[in-house]
Amino acid sequence: MDVDWLTEIAKEISLDCLPDSYQDVARIIGMEPTLRLARHIGGMRIYYPKLDSLFRDKRDERIRAEFTGNNHRDLARKYDLTEAWIRAIVQRKPPYTQANLFEERSDPAENL
Repeated sequence: MDVDWLTEIAKEISLDCLPDSYQDVARIIGMEPTLRLARHIGGMRIYYPKLDSLFRDKRDERIRAEFTGNNHRDLARKYDLTEAWIRAIVQRKPPYTQANLFEERSDPAENL
């Protein structure tokens, strides 16, 4: 099985043998997982967004749920944001969900 040679090579080489772009990854996840990753995605151009951008919607949803009307400062400290940013998040409507798309709405003509 070709996985065996990766395991053996991982034991024989040092970080210095890897390209600079792989060295940080190897320090974090280890030599063998880095080589396996390289085997699967080698040659691809991959962008890793910052972690906060991946979870921003979920974080904002939690902030809105935890907001009590006067706890801007506490939320700012908890989520490492400014109070102004907390205010903006609370005022901004959450993105539409499937449930929102199918809610019954009154006909504007009925209000005339």
